[in-house]
Amino acid sequence: MGQTYGLVGGLVMVIIALASIPSDVEARDFKLNVQKGQQTLWQKSPPPKHRTSSPPPKRRAVAPPPPSPEPPSAPLPDPANSREKNGVRLVLGDGPRGRLELSSTEGWLTDYVDGAVAWLPVCQMIGFDDSKAQIMCELLGYTYGRLYYDDEVAWRPPNDTASYTDLPIENLDCSPNYPDAPPPSSEGGDQTAGGHRRRLLAPLRADINIPKNAPYTCSFYSYATKRCDYSGPLVGVECGAPPDRNVDLKLYGVGVGTVADLESNLCDSEEQDGCRSYERAEVLIADPANPGSQIWAPICSVDNNDDLAILVGDTLCKQVVNYPDPGYVSYSGEVQLPLQIPEEPDAAAEGNLFRPSKYTQWVTFTGGEPDARYPALQQLEYTVASACESAQLFAVFCSYADD
Repeated sequence: MGQTYGLVGGLVMVIIALASIPSDVEARDFKLNVQKGQQTLWQKSPPPKHRTSSPPPKRRAVAPPPPSPEPPSAPLPDPANSREKNGVRLVLGDGPRGRLELSSTEGWLTDYVDGAVAWLPVCQMIGFDDSKAQIMCELLGYTYGRLYYDDEVAWRPPNDTASYTDLPIENLDCSPNYPDAPPPSSEGGDQTAGGHRRRLLAPLRADINIPKNAPYTCSFYSYATKRCDYSGPLVGVECGAPPDRNVDLKLYGVGVGTVADLESNLCDSEEQDGCRSYERAEVLIADPANPGSQIWAPICSVDNNDDLAILVGDTLCKQVVNYPDPGYVSYSGEVQLPLQIPEEPDAAAEGNLFRPSKYTQWVTFTGGEPDARYPALQQLEYTVASACESAQLFAVFCSYADD
């Protein structure tokens, strides 16, 4: 009986001790180890009560600062003298001509800085010709463009600290911009998405930062071996309105753009029926004997190459009216039988006569392609000699339909 009271008394003391534990004790398990012989009793404590944190003090409402005054709007650039547009810009030079620079936001050019834009010049290499200059000028908002050469534009001082990404752009490729076209392939580019990494020896690729609504889209590849170093040579372009190409051409005959009638002694042959309707031409070229000066040279016949003869006639008839002049909606240039160059007339002879002695240089076209947009005979390949090898002049008949 005494042992029973002793055990009951011990349990009562334990219960009293449990009741005295504060209710906010954060203990995961509270163990009761009451041993009686070989038995052990375990009791798990109730889950702790979560303390409720007091709400944060209310902040005083602070009035927003007054809006900053808007800066004065910058004057709009003169469309006729634009030097930066559509990710393209001109530096140095003056007005619509200067060194060409293109922009890109590719990470390998900008050190992957968000919003950064890299501007780089373009290497003057084979493949960048007047047709590429035309595209660059159209992106700048002009209708005409060609290459521009100037030492200040073509070269910049050496830079021993320049990195690979500071070197001029090479292998530039442009094409008409079709808004619905799929995005360009990342093959060879600096892409790592989708588990594809750039091949070790593949060139780096970058898009020029051109808006989607621009007329062209351009990109370039950068190989480990560069053709241009930091200094150059660099591309320069000259933009503007198309030049009056007809001032570099004289057309003799009857019709649009002719400067005088065809000389009478060019139609003495009985085989050339209708010769009076023929037209011959002279082109303004650089004088081989006097650098820096120009001379007028008659055009010799094109022999044994019908396609080239048609091209020369087509280009001649376009150039004389500054094609694409809106005043003429169609034209045709029909190649005629060549005109025999006559002997030199007597000095005392009167009338409208062709005098070979008047000319020191004669032009024979040998090939090439004119600018499709603004064609001129001077854009073709030609040779200059002291006489026509064929002893004949090129003849054509141009006809037009106005609007």
